[in-house]
Amino acid sequence: MFEITPYPTFSWSLSRHKTLTSCARKYGYEYYFSHNGWLSYNVEPYHQLVYRLKKLQPMPILFGQIVHRFIEQAINDYLQTGKPPTLEELIHWARGQLNAAFIDSTRHLESWRQKPNKYYMMQEIYYTGKLPTDLVQDYKERIKLVFEHFLRSETFQQITSQRGSLRIGEPEQFRSMKINDIQVFVVMDFHYFNELTDKWVIVDWKTGGESDDDRQQLALYAYYVQQKYRVPLEQIEVYNEYLLTGKRKKYSFTDFDMENILHTFQYSVLEMKKYQADIFSNEPVDLEDFEQTQEKWHCRGCNFRELCAQK
Repeated sequence: MFEITPYPTFSWSLSRHKTLTSCARKYGYEYYFSHNGWLSYNVEPYHQLVYRLKKLQPMPILFGQIVHRFIEQAINDYLQTGKPPTLEELIHWARGQLNAAFIDSTRHLESWRQKPNKYYMMQEIYYTGKLPTDLVQDYKERIKLVFEHFLRSETFQQITSQRGSLRIGEPEQFRSMKINDIQVFVVMDFHYFNELTDKWVIVDWKTGGESDDDRQQLALYAYYVQQKYRVPLEQIEVYNEYLLTGKRKKYSFTDFDMENILHTFQYSVLEMKKYQADIFSNEPVDLEDFEQTQEKWHCRGCNFRELCAQK
């Protein structure tokens, strides 16, 4: 049974860690002051506002979520039916979702204000009232590219050629583990065991460019698989599939990499605890104690910039 609590449960994820390192104020909004903002009663309007802003979706994030959703659906459908989707089907489905997001954002503002978890609101439209023409054109071109590269990817080719030999990992929503009694969320795109090679394979689909953070993210995934299935690192293969370029990159990890990710976790948790007024209830310190970033380029794409402008 779902229980309404005054403060959120403390947990850790790599995205939470990155949010804190980019801006502590954004971290406060995202993980504390939006809490219970989804409720329609017995909650302050301020928390409802913060929650609404948290639900804004910038085009790159929205596009990535939609592509990932239909890739996951395409793989699941293929595993059940043996029939791969066509490029035209994938493009049609994704365009339909993008169009739905545009319609919600331009025609259903009040509905979104009332139920921000039921309607889309594109960040660009919320703040400027429109989508830049060049942005729209860019993502029209990207849709075709990412799905072409997905269908041609080594990962999907392996799925279609070795379907009977693959044991697919559990659905995304169940991926978490405990480290030092702290719930750690691990949002992997896709992983499976290949009976022919006796390897666990982790695949992360990327709809943007390469990032310095990619290796750290995949190291955490490797640690999760190592712990969950009790297998040595030598039995784990890790790949990024960069769908804009069609490039596939393989990563190899050592025990030293696993020590590094645990060190990051431990250091990050200590930093996060500085923003707890009560470590048992996870009550946060005052908003003013969550420092705003001095690197103002972070603010340009932040969902919460409206709140900081009011200060």
